[in-house]
Parts: sequence; structure tokens; C-alpha cells
Amino acid sequence: MVVRRVLCKSAASRSALPGLDWALNPYRGCGHACSYCYAQDVTRFEMSRPWGEVVEVKVNFGQMLRKQLEKKPKGIFGLGTVTDPYQVVEKDYELSRGSLRELKSAGCPVSVLTKSDLVLRDLDILADWVGVEVGISIGVVDDELSSVLEPGAPRPGRRFAALQRLAEEGIETYVMAAPIIPGVGDSETSLRMLVGRTADAGVKRMMWDKFNPRPIAGSRLRRAMNSRSIELKLCDHAWVRSVRTILQRECRDAGLELLEAF
Repeated sequence: MVVRRVLCKSAASRSALPGLDWALNPYRGCGHACSYCYAQDVTRFEMSRPWGEVVEVKVNFGQMLRKQLEKKPKGIFGLGTVTDPYQVVEKDYELSRGSLRELKSAGCPVSVLTKSDLVLRDLDILADWVGVEVGISIGVVDDELSSVLEPGAPRPGRRFAALQRLAEEGIETYVMAAPIIPGVGDSETSLRMLVGRTADAGVKRMMWDKFNPRPIAGSRLRRAMNSRSIELKLCDHAWVRSVRTILQRECRDAGLELLEAF
């Protein structure tokens, strides 16, 4: 991986995502290298190189955030709206940890989204914070399949364990069941297991999102799955209804609230 240190002109940008007013992304590019990620389609970042090969670290992110928070902006801050705030470079640079410190000090409500159990490192900040929630993204429960789809990310078992620890600490948590990919982990058995393990971790809320077949992400995913001989299908209306019906039934039986991200 190539790690590039850069300066940013601001930290928080306006968010168009439902429920979030501000977006925070301390890193550009992501070492998780998820084959289905469409961030490269949206940002056009390092188009000539494989996704996950280059990560930009915004080394002055904390200072820029502090300056913006001095103006007392209102609304909910989303940490990790484009690339994962707890990808591997966070171990060394701690930009997400520093951001949480600033946001907590300013009394800002925050929603964190990650697919890494590194978030547990920051329990000392998160544990007594009213107004913070942590979502962990888990689209497939099979560790072997995860290693193909998201080679740089912690395996699902570690993420479920992190959810359980967060819930035990009294932190508001949810599972982002995303992306649910047609023909890849979308069977009734797989979805039932996803809901069951979420409930077993003490989580009460699940949000799901379908795979967004952007051109770059779609071709990257097909290359990753070729060796598995799985034919990817389109996320048509019939498929969405089928997945929704299964998740609604399983979540109802498990006592989970189900939301949709689309």
C-alpha cells in the first residue's frame, strides 16, 4: 500500500445522506480494498491504480475540524461516509480518534460507520458519550467469502464480536447489512444467519442496502468472483422485494428494527 500524506482545506463537508448533516472522511482511498465499493466511481480517486493500493492521509484533519467546530455548526456528524475511518492506517495516524475527541468536546451528535473492530480502541471516548452511535457494516457472514470480497477488512466474526462489546458498554449500535449482493450471500439461509448473529450480539437495529452496480465497482466485483463461478444478477424490483420480505420476517422474529438505506 502507498500511503500519501496530504493537507486538507476543511474537515467537515455538508452531507446529502439521510439523517446526517455533516460528513467527515479523514482518509481518501481505503486499504480494505472491498471489491464492491463504489467510492472510486464517485470520487474518481487514483483511477489508474487498483482500489485499495493508495491511501491519502489528511494529516491536518484534526486542526481543520477544530476550527470548524469553533463556529458551532449544528446537526449530526457522520464519520466515515465515503471511506472507512478505521482502516489500517488509522492505527498509526489516529485521525478518527482525534476527530471523536474534538466532536465530543464540542457536544456534537455523531454517527460512526466502519467495518473494523479497531473502533474498540476508542471505547474510552465512546463509552459515556450521549449522542453517539456506531454502525458496523456486515454484508456477508461467511469468513471465506469475506476474504474474497473485502480482503483488507477484518473478518465478520471479529465485527460481530466488536458489536457485542459495544452493546455491552451501553453504546448505541446498529448493523449496516450492506451491500447485499444478488447471487452472493443473499440466500434465505445467509440472511437468516446475518440477522441471527446480529441479534445474538445484542444489537437492536439493522439497516440494509443493496449493491450499487456502478461501472467500476461492478467490473471489480465480477473479477473478484470469477473464480467462484457465481453469476451476478441485477438488483431488480423482484429481487429487492424478496430480500426485503426475508429480512422483515427474520428481524421481526428476532426483535430487530429494520431500516432501508435506499
